[in-house]
Amino acid sequence: MAYLETVKGQSPNRTIPLSNKRCVLGRQSDCDVVVDEDSVSRHHARILLVGRDYYVEDLNSYNGTVVNNNVIQSRVRLQEGDSIRLSQFEFLFHESLSPLDERDGEQLLPDQRSIIDEDDFDETSDDTGTYLKLASTSGSDTGTYSTRSDSRFDALLEVTQSLGQFLSLEKLLPQVLESLFKMLPQSQRGCIILKDADGQLKPGWVKVRKGELRVSRSVINKVMQSGNAIVTSNASTDSRFDASQSVADFRLKSVMCAPLIDREGNALGVVQLDTSNGRNAFGQEDLKILVAMATQTSLAITVAKLHESELRAHTLERDLMLAAEVQRNSLPEHRPVVPGYEFFEYYEPAEQVGGDFYDYIPLPDGRFGIVIGDVVGHGVPAALVMSKIMAETRFLTASLQDPATVIEVLNGITCRSTRLGRFITLLMLVLDPKKHRVTLASAGHVPPVLRRANRSIELPGRDGFGPPLGTSKDSIYQSHSFQIEPSELLFLYTDGISEAENALAEAFGDSRVSDAVHDGLNPTDIVTTVVESLDTFLNGAHRQDDVCVVCFGRQ
Repeated sequence: MAYLETVKGQSPNRTIPLSNKRCVLGRQSDCDVVVDEDSVSRHHARILLVGRDYYVEDLNSYNGTVVNNNVIQSRVRLQEGDSIRLSQFEFLFHESLSPLDERDGEQLLPDQRSIIDEDDFDETSDDTGTYLKLASTSGSDTGTYSTRSDSRFDALLEVTQSLGQFLSLEKLLPQVLESLFKMLPQSQRGCIILKDADGQLKPGWVKVRKGELRVSRSVINKVMQSGNAIVTSNASTDSRFDASQSVADFRLKSVMCAPLIDREGNALGVVQLDTSNGRNAFGQEDLKILVAMATQTSLAITVAKLHESELRAHTLERDLMLAAEVQRNSLPEHRPVVPGYEFFEYYEPAEQVGGDFYDYIPLPDGRFGIVIGDVVGHGVPAALVMSKIMAETRFLTASLQDPATVIEVLNGITCRSTRLGRFITLLMLVLDPKKHRVTLASAGHVPPVLRRANRSIELPGRDGFGPPLGTSKDSIYQSHSFQIEPSELLFLYTDGISEAENALAEAFGDSRVSDAVHDGLNPTDIVTTVVESLDTFLNGAHRQDDVCVVCFGRQ
């Protein structure tokens, strides 16, 4: 086999086998021998094997091609030792190469076929001793001269290394396309198409060297359904795609498409390359490169998605922590200090934020508004509605003061705010500590438990309760008043306590609440007893709803 020996340039004494019937020298990355210098034309010269003789010809280069110090004007036959010069770069032509050449300590290994275009490979040739030159990675060798197989290998390494650098699809996948175009320079268009959250194919990363992007759904669907990569040298005449109108309309010549498969065998999408240049159609060796890239890309996509999912979870966790802090700050910071009365409360959302709420609202005449409510559901949506209702309640209570009137106005606001889309139960009462009188009204909330001085249990105002807020704009609410005597107390709570279920699907129930209120010594003791009893009852079962309790009594 003939070969070129580099004489002048950045990498002298290098050996480049002429393993193909034609070898293009130039600056462009698709050349068989790349000479990385601006004074060298993109496609500068070409060496051809005709019969048993080698010829060199200039490809209309800017600075010309010089053979044995003569600028050539036509094809020139090469002989042993002839000098070929491109600008300041010089090569010597040799007619034969031994299977093992130890020049500069580099080996040329036989029986390893260079990666070549299908059109350049002659299966009937007797020249089976094809060589693959191993590129040096030393710091002194910048790889000025490289075979096409070297560039493909380098590009594949580039993508593999990029897996550790890019954890974002927006950065990773454009790099994959860039590398594919380096390895497969005949590519004119390329795209990576992934499934979105709804399972629909979504083209998101595109590279176009010439013309417009042409995506055939027939090709993509075949690859996605079969899980097999395909290549065709002429899609418009390929029987596999003869029914595809999109292929005919786009006049696609050569197409390669490979599926992106995750570790479970699920198709994530496809990577496709195409060209309209029939002279440089893709072949089976090109398809192997694409499949190798698709395999690496699939792994990268899986890693990137896991990373993005982790980032989203981290962001959500941070946002929930902030929302929980905001919600805690919206609840009363201190209990009311009212001579002759004791207050105690407990609040715990089922998640980091919840839809239950309570509030103490001081009024100008020394009275106190006490509110407890429950937005249907829990989590962030319920917490957002809760914040709105709390703000509205504080404002209306300070101005209207009568519980039934406040609830009626709140109901009208809630009915008009159709975007809320949630029902809210709410219990409001006003305590007059001077007259020891309580006035309350309810919008579908759990009835309060009143323990009298003789320890009897009552549910005051229950018959006059109206429906939850947001049910109907015509709802009517009534206030109910009663005296609170020494040693009497009121226990207000949400249904997260009474409806809590254990592992046997048994509900805690209102009766257990009433028993704790009946037996308790004071508000602090009662609230503590109810919470501890609930934990014992659940016995590790997950609580499905928020818990909120307010208890106050006259000493």
